[in-house]
Amino acid sequence: MAYYETPYPLQIKRKRLYGALLAFWGIGITAGALALQGVPTQLGLWLAFVVAFVALEISAVEVNDRMVTSPVIAVMVTAGIVLGRDEVIGGIVLMAALGLAQPRDFVERRIFQPAVNLGIVTTSAALTALVLFVLLPEDAASAGIVRIVVIGAIAAAAGDFTSLLMTRVVVRQVFGSKLAGPWSNLGQILIGFVGLGAMGAFLGYAYVRYAVDHEAFNAMLLLVIATLLISHLFFASLGRLRVARESMLATLVKTLEAKDLYTRGHTERVAIFAVQLAQELKLSGDMQERIRHSALIHDLGKLAVPRELLKKRGRLTAGETSTMRGHVHHIDDLLDDVDWLHPLVRIASDHHAHYDGGGYHGSHSDHGETPSVESRVLAIADAFDAMTSNRPYRMALTQEEAFRELRNGSGTQFDPDMAESFIAMIKRGGLTYGAMVRMTDEEARQLAEERGWVFRD
Repeated sequence: MAYYETPYPLQIKRKRLYGALLAFWGIGITAGALALQGVPTQLGLWLAFVVAFVALEISAVEVNDRMVTSPVIAVMVTAGIVLGRDEVIGGIVLMAALGLAQPRDFVERRIFQPAVNLGIVTTSAALTALVLFVLLPEDAASAGIVRIVVIGAIAAAAGDFTSLLMTRVVVRQVFGSKLAGPWSNLGQILIGFVGLGAMGAFLGYAYVRYAVDHEAFNAMLLLVIATLLISHLFFASLGRLRVARESMLATLVKTLEAKDLYTRGHTERVAIFAVQLAQELKLSGDMQERIRHSALIHDLGKLAVPRELLKKRGRLTAGETSTMRGHVHHIDDLLDDVDWLHPLVRIASDHHAHYDGGGYHGSHSDHGETPSVESRVLAIADAFDAMTSNRPYRMALTQEEAFRELRNGSGTQFDPDMAESFIAMIKRGGLTYGAMVRMTDEEARQLAEERGWVFRD
């Protein structure tokens, strides 16, 4: 498949604009916090928290698509309670600003990321500090532990929600919707952040209540810091699990493409189209991730199809068509023992099921049933890429001809609303897919009648 990209020079200007604005905004917030409360007087104690903050930020892991995080919110809440209301704003905001010095930014000579992060992180820290300043009692040690823990959870929720919201807005404005879709499992991640805030509040309360003195390196402080660093293991485990799953899917795709060279790149393109359509339809982050993963495995059943059949030129016989259709059922046989793939298999095995209940279904649905939303999205993405790609048994259609075929199948093979949304999305995206040469209606219809993509992609 060929595509032709329209240049997007505004992206560089937007990166410079948002980088400059957020950098100045972050500097302003930091200066304002220091003007209001200054550098903490308990300097050694505060520096111990700064070291923990920086260490966790340097070791941050990717727990979602382009979401890199660490449990620093727990450090901020703990430090805020330990420092007290009179130093919480200056101490937390300055800590956040200092924690942005990332070695990878220097190595890769990045400017945009640290500039933007300065504005986002200091804003998040300022809101966290403000909640603690308003809600914390003068003497936290004399307050009940439940009250302190609730305050810490509220402060963490305010800071992290603001951080996620600002990140999403900046990415969408600079890079467009392709890189700013909702994150998957976001509810669980946000609950995790709130839990970290509660844990940080508990540790802060334990310190101010039971520490013998406020020297920087007493035993209670070491226990608090160690607990905060151990909390990083939670995010590290999420990151490792995500990498393992992505690696498994990549291996499965390579295995299929090693058998069928003509579909090389097909699965990745279908995944891209499917996720873009899911974003266009404003589906949740969880649904977007399921759609992407399902797209990567949707043709794995072809591993059980004879290689000569995959490479055959011309139309398939009735028996060959039946064999090719069977690839949607082979997915179950291949992946049935992997628990986390079960919902993905259901979606992938129905990508040839029609909107009106026709077509051919996987093992988990019956003829006449309307396929799931995810399967309907995958069906459109798969058909469009198949039509706009060359195969040994037919030529690629032009983009307009592919659009016409999608509309011809609307209401029967394809979800009509999704089909129109997909067409509008592709037109707006500035890319042209498929053959460059336009055919006559008669030639296009002849190819459509002979199209192998109905049964073979």
